Amino acid sequence: MSRLSLDASRRIRPTPFATDISRPYWNAARQGVLRLQRCRDCGTAIHYPRRWCPKCWSTELDHFDARGTGVVISYTIVHQSPFEAFDPHTPYVLAIVQLDEGPTMLTNIIGPGAKKVAIDDLVRVRFEHRNGWTVVPQFERVQKKRQHGTPGSSE
Repeated sequence: MSRLSLDASRRIRPTPFATDISRPYWNAARQGVLRLQRCRDCGTAIHYPRRWCPKCWSTELDHFDARGTGVVISYTIVHQSPFEAFDPHTPYVLAIVQLDEGPTMLTNIIGPGAKKVAIDDLVRVRFEHRNGWTVVPQFERVQKKRQHGTPGSSE
């Protein structure tokens, strides 16, 4: 595998920057809140921040505070990163989490037991501080697997 080499000044993990559209999301993260958008016309909950609803194309969007909980629907454990900046953090878990409100997030699973992650694990948001001012939503496991009903149920 080819590695992308960075000069010494760029051997830190990238940090997101706020745009006019994403600023409410990043400002809320600094306050320990996962803030999503919701379409006023069709009610769709939206992540990542956008100018229009991906379902009905309306530009009538509001912000709301999400519960910050969800379920792992896919993941991989990265043992060798193509970027030197991530080397100190390997192995790390890269996952797709479906939030309880509906949208999915590409994120990391962090904390104790992160590397024992499995599909259907329940997770909650944790905010990681980077570079002194940036705060990035990550997730931690809270329950091994969500329950799909009891024996004899129709689920």
